[in-house]
Amino acid sequence: MVKIFIKKQNNNDFNKISDNLKVDLRKKKMNQKQSSRIWLFLSIFLSIIIIILILNSWVLSSKKVDFADLIPEETVIFSVINKNILYPQISPFRHFLEENNFYGQKAINQFNNYLNSVQLDFESDIQPFFEKDIAFILLSPNSEVEFPFALILKNKVSVAQFSQILNKIEPEFKKDYNFSSQAYRQIKITALKSFSASLFNYAYAQADGYFIISNSQDCLKNILNIIINK
Repeated sequence: MVKIFIKKQNNNDFNKISDNLKVDLRKKKMNQKQSSRIWLFLSIFLSIIIIILILNSWVLSSKKVDFADLIPEETVIFSVINKNILYPQISPFRHFLEENNFYGQKAINQFNNYLNSVQLDFESDIQPFFEKDIAFILLSPNSEVEFPFALILKNKVSVAQFSQILNKIEPEFKKDYNFSSQAYRQIKITALKSFSASLFNYAYAQADGYFIISNSQDCLKNILNIIINK
């Protein structure tokens, strides 16, 4: 017969073990609830973006788009975004994106801080300068960056008028970026090289009624070549 020995423990030892095994279920439920909330908002946000891209693809295939003739050969993704439709859809998620430091949100917040410093508002002072559609272009990797991209906006005002706004903002940029400019095919390119490794580098230019900003000078020059040669 096999004997099984059970060691008796006093109540104090039992209570000590019980305390060690206690789990704060309320805290666990709160963490699960917070995690579920984050994934819910993220899923909704991504779903909206996917729907917009699908609708955009249908529009591109059904009619001619202004920016379609500005796409470089190295383009991986090309999308035309109606900012008047997109901004109201994203605005409910703006606070969520800020809290969770969503990709690109840091740069957006930084840009808004620059505007606030010179008493400008993006929606009332910047948006009216451009047409409703914005072209987003993502290109294959180059020697500068892994994900070169560009935003192309069509001006509703003259170059001189928009330059007045840039002249107000650029002194704020210079607090975080080293400025340089060059003439490329008689077009002024302004390059912003960040003092901090945590910030992105940018370059922008105005040509033939378009304002182009990119994180790659090569990408920007490719688009300028297309604009000049068309």
